[in-house]
Amino acid sequence: MLHRVLAPPLLAVAIVASYLATPAIADDTTSPPSARPSPTPIPTHTSSASPSARPSPSPSDTTAAATATPDPEAARAEAEAARARDAALLANARSLAQIIEAQARVAQDELAGLDPQIEQVTTDLDGVNDEIAALQAKSDARRSLRDRLEREALRMAALPSAAVPANLSDAQREALDDLRALQSGLLDAQTRLAERADLLSTLKGSAGAKQAYIARLRDRARSLAAAATSSDSDAKAAQIAVLTALVQDATNAQTALAQLVASAIVRDGSAAAWSLPVRGLLTQSFGPTSFELEPPATYKGVSYAHFHGAIDLAAPLGTPITAASDGVVAFVGHLPDGAMIVLVAHAGGYVSEYAHLDDTFALPPVKAGQAVKTGQVIGFIGLTGITTGAHLHYAVMKDGVPIDPLTLLEGP
Repeated sequence: MLHRVLAPPLLAVAIVASYLATPAIADDTTSPPSARPSPTPIPTHTSSASPSARPSPSPSDTTAAATATPDPEAARAEAEAARARDAALLANARSLAQIIEAQARVAQDELAGLDPQIEQVTTDLDGVNDEIAALQAKSDARRSLRDRLEREALRMAALPSAAVPANLSDAQREALDDLRALQSGLLDAQTRLAERADLLSTLKGSAGAKQAYIARLRDRARSLAAAATSSDSDAKAAQIAVLTALVQDATNAQTALAQLVASAIVRDGSAAAWSLPVRGLLTQSFGPTSFELEPPATYKGVSYAHFHGAIDLAAPLGTPITAASDGVVAFVGHLPDGAMIVLVAHAGGYVSEYAHLDDTFALPPVKAGQAVKTGQVIGFIGLTGITTGAHLHYAVMKDGVPIDPLTLLEGP
């Protein structure tokens, strides 16, 4: 699930100092121009927002903030530029401490990007609730009227349009149209309420995953920083402890993934043709590896200290990811290591996994239970979870056992 860093062994340890409090990167840090397309954006807040939660402002605060509100597009561009710098910092990390620091900066910037979105969706949710309450009150008021025309309109409102008598009076027609407009408005508002509530739940899930991830990174950074001021043996022991913890995170993620895959398997039918979900540079192949951050695994009866049960395809942040074959989305969410994934179940016992997807600027545009076709966009390249660069971790399991996805390109 990890993007290999083509660098010397992770021996040097740098002191990680207060990176959580200062997410800005040095001015001389260069980042390549973003090549990302413009994925469908999540609605963003139109006023400036602190990365941390805060109480609702008073009217005077709101007035003052309105005069200092930045352009939303400029704020988005600034946030994406920060992410590009973070990605460059992560890709150029050469020591374990630098990797931990860069991952923390990425997660912190992503968390800061989620906060105003959560605030905006919460505000939207309150507005829809108010609208529903007003419509419901108006509908209840109509239902309480005793006038015969109103009673007849209520009765006819429940009938299909074809069954409504044609010889209605103007008063009856007006009452009927009014009630149907109320019913239509209420149904539309309830649909929007469900959509906003679902989006809010997803955004909060992303924020919670990042907060837990940042807390783990903070603890590991502290241990590395403390050991760096001690003897070489203490520094190496701290590195080993952090590497072990990272491998354990990956192992926990694999365990959770295996459970999800087992529940998603569909054995009936034959899988359709397969294609690559993204065009990118193959940075890590399927199989045994010397990369220390990959978890151990037993494959075809042989135990390996480090095994990569997928392929990694590097591509710019925001690059669309497509379904590799026809199937049904089985899961959209985070693994214990913080990675946003989409699982797709395919006929014949196949399940495909797409990991490290973006969950801040462009949420996966699919939901569990949704049928997808080969080539349909199901997510976007991101930096979620334990990763050292923007890439897609693409895995395919057959009856719960990982297989090399490249072997499927000639047919299922």
